[in-house]
Amino acid sequence: MKGFAIDEKGDVIIEANKIQMADSVELLRQKVQTALSTNKNEWFLNKKEGINFDNILGKKKSDEIIKNEIVEGLHQVDSSFVLISFKCDFDRERRELVISFKAKTGNGDEIEIQTAY
Repeated sequence: MKGFAIDEKGDVIIEANKIQMADSVELLRQKVQTALSTNKNEWFLNKKEGINFDNILGKKKSDEIIKNEIVEGLHQVDSSFVLISFKCDFDRERRELVISFKAKTGNGDEIEIQTAY
């Protein structure tokens, strides 16, 4: 399967007047990134897509609750995803939560993502 390649801002990548395409593991990574950057109930066409940002943002959120939200987002893309590694770091100076993880699908595709909230 193929899809449009998107950059870190979610914009379609155009080079030499041609829309760039993504497939395989890169397309899978893009789908996961999109699910994790969508707040549940945000998209009017599918209120169930995304994760609940209330469980990630705010004071004193446990790593386990954050991890569960990430897994929920992964399972929206592929229900066979399993987390291999997971890490949360809060940068107090920037007031930013950075989540890093590696995950694997049932057919062996691996993705590694670092995202900030």
